[in-house]
Amino acid sequence: MGVRVTSEPVVVLHIAGAGRSGSTLFGSLLGQLGDCFDVGELGYLWDRGLRQDGRCGCGSRVRACPVWRTVLQETFGPDGPGEAEVERLARFHRATSRGRDVASLWLRGRLREESPEYREILARLIRAAASVSGRRVVVDSTKPVAYGRLLDDLPGVELRVIHLVRDPRAVAWSWLRRKKGTGADTMRTRPVLTTAAMWNLGNLAAAGSWAADPGRYLLIRYEDLIREPVRWLRAAAGLAGITDAELPPIAGSTVRMSPTHTVAGNVGRHDSGEIELRLDAEWSRALPPAKRLLVECATYPLRNRYGYRSAR
Repeated sequence: MGVRVTSEPVVVLHIAGAGRSGSTLFGSLLGQLGDCFDVGELGYLWDRGLRQDGRCGCGSRVRACPVWRTVLQETFGPDGPGEAEVERLARFHRATSRGRDVASLWLRGRLREESPEYREILARLIRAAASVSGRRVVVDSTKPVAYGRLLDDLPGVELRVIHLVRDPRAVAWSWLRRKKGTGADTMRTRPVLTTAAMWNLGNLAAAGSWAADPGRYLLIRYEDLIREPVRWLRAAAGLAGITDAELPPIAGSTVRMSPTHTVAGNVGRHDSGEIELRLDAEWSRALPPAKRLLVECATYPLRNRYGYRSAR
């Protein structure tokens, strides 16, 4: 990666929707394209990446990663952000990802105004990430729609939105499972009704915010991505204005991926080499029938709109 000096706006490819929908994998795939830099869940840089001393996707601590050390120096100066600054920025981010703000977007189309200072810092950080990586497109999988609306108002940034949807029963099962993690990547659990509510709100808010502008919005089902990765990678690249995308080596269901420099996200962001693109259907046999019924009832009819029919 090398510094790319340009006055052109930075395109941010924002992956929106509900958590546990496959955004980490999709972001990693997009990060293999020549003009894309996958930063993972950039909004959590302050908390998981810096305050909790988390690891970059490359395996180094975020502060020790040569790429992120340079990005932080370009954004904040030679010493990077201090502890008090990191804590303050983490509080700013938490204010952009609250459930009540997502509900507000869906119900009233409004979002509470955040600090203009935070907007400017986030814009500088994104421009620095593009400059240091030498890439024109920054892929950000920080999913809360309220955060995406914040990105939509940053100076020097052009937002493109990938609305990634996954079967809510698979999402519910993912939130129920106890998965091993490493430090800041340790994955939490969540009750199925809470998951169903957040799945509804996240997807309704994403569609309500951007679907009316097809020039910068693309709906992709996770299941379709796994079945046809080449098709959907090309579609996502086209959305970002990349017309000559060189795709990562894909042979059948196997893709070869280089390490990424992601600051937060699913533990799968640390995987590289040959990765199998496999549809995880464990929920169909492991999700208890009563919980499956709860999810199906709580996500109807939106679930049907996206093609996820009730099990028979």
